[in-house]
Amino acid sequence: MTGKIQSPVAIDFNPQFQRALDLMQKTCRNAFITGRAGTGKSTLLNYFCDHTDKKAVILAPTGVAAINVGGQTIHSFFGFKPDVTLRAIRKKFRDEKKNIYRKLETIVIDEISMVRADLLDCVDKFLRMNGPDETLPFGGVQMIFIGDLYQLPPVVTGHEREIFREHYTTPYFFSAKVF
Repeated sequence: MTGKIQSPVAIDFNPQFQRALDLMQKTCRNAFITGRAGTGKSTLLNYFCDHTDKKAVILAPTGVAAINVGGQTIHSFFGFKPDVTLRAIRKKFRDEKKNIYRKLETIVIDEISMVRADLLDCVDKFLRMNGPDETLPFGGVQMIFIGDLYQLPPVVTGHEREIFREHYTTPYFFSAKVF
C-alpha cells in the first residue's frame, strides 16, 4: 500500500447503463435489471441512490443483502412477520410510516432472485392499501427489481412446497399474481 488516496473508479455510462438509469430516474415504469456478476448492477444502484430526486427506498430480502446496499429488509420496511400471508396484510392507520408509504415514488429491491412470489404479492397488497393509488399494481409505486436469476433462488421449505404449487407456477418473484 502506497498511502496515496486512490480516485474512485470511473463509471462507464454505456448505452445499457444510461438506458437503465433513465428508466429509473425519468419514468414511473417498473423494471427488472439483470446481469451476471460484475456487469454494473451495484454501480447502477449506488449511482441512482446518490443522484435521484425521487422519494425512494432500497430493500432486499435478507439482512446481509440490505446492509450491502444501505437499505433495509422487505419485512422490516413493511412491518411484515417472517411468515406473512395475504390475509395478514392490513391498512395502516396510526403508524408513523403511513405518510412514507403514501408519498413513496420508487422501491428498489436488490437480490430479487431470492424474493418469493407470495412475498411480492404481499408487497402489492400492502402498497394498494397504504400507497399512493389503490387502483394500480404496487399502489402506483415504481418497482425496480435488480438481480441475477442464476444466483440464489427463493427458499420454499418442505411443508410449504405443496401449498405453494397450488397457487404459483414457480416460487420466483415473476410468478407473483400481481403480474
